[in-house]
Amino acid sequence: MRETKDYAVAFADIAASTRIYRELGDQAARQLTQAYCGRVLALLPRFEGRLVKTLGDGVMCVFPEPENAVLAMSALHAEMAAQPLQGQTIRLHSGVNVGPVILEGTDVYGTIVNVAAYLAATARAEQILTTQAVVDRLSPTTASCARAIYSTKLKGDQDESTIYEIIWQTDRAGITDLNLGPRQLPADEGALLLSTGTTTLRVDPGRMRVLLGRDASNDIAILDQLTSRNHATIEFDRMRFRLVDHSANGTFVSFAGTPGEVHVLRGETQLYGSGRISLGRSLGDPQAQPIAFRRDQRALYRV
Repeated sequence: MRETKDYAVAFADIAASTRIYRELGDQAARQLTQAYCGRVLALLPRFEGRLVKTLGDGVMCVFPEPENAVLAMSALHAEMAAQPLQGQTIRLHSGVNVGPVILEGTDVYGTIVNVAAYLAATARAEQILTTQAVVDRLSPTTASCARAIYSTKLKGDQDESTIYEIIWQTDRAGITDLNLGPRQLPADEGALLLSTGTTTLRVDPGRMRVLLGRDASNDIAILDQLTSRNHATIEFDRMRFRLVDHSANGTFVSFAGTPGEVHVLRGETQLYGSGRISLGRSLGDPQAQPIAFRRDQRALYRV
């Protein structure tokens, strides 16, 4: 059963997770990610928060009020900076938003969630980004830690929105002062980029469906006998990207920062972050012809 309720939503992702996996190896990096999630779970009760899900190298949480969410993210950033995990100093980038979300079981989704994810995706390492709606509902003391850093027009809004940074560091000597003139979010590169050795395609609201397969009529054609003529589609659906497999041998997907691969056979999976896709063969097969994908979440919320 679906219902709508006001929540503060926060995403907190590990910065440079791809480098961590490369340097530590899959098993050690995975253990580090699990230890990070353990830290999050231990911290949330202090702020009445709930872990909704883990997303590769990040977490999604909800809180009853934005004050709780901002204080929780600030405490999490401070704790991770002060207390290394397994000898590794972990840096985070986070986003917080507030408003009505759709509840479905233990999951939450909707535009408020998507914007929080966008903020986390565009934040720099050790940065917490949030919206005017959050800042307006903060206590005076907490609101004094917010500074406006740029403006952008979010999808569904007619007016420019101001994006704020939450200054969580107690020692502010290393924080760059801002030129307070008008600032705009830099131009983005597209919602989802698909690349082979010879082709690059962009999937976004202007091109909502891409066909993959062996037949030359597909948007991306892979000449391999293990690839079906009409093998799979990638679809833009309510701010998400779905890969739907229609094939005999399935589609293999790997996500950067996550060990292993997902085998999708006559089913579907959501594409997030970046990674590689192989039609009909495991990505470990020397004859695989991978399609690289990279999601730029900024494009989902810009006009």
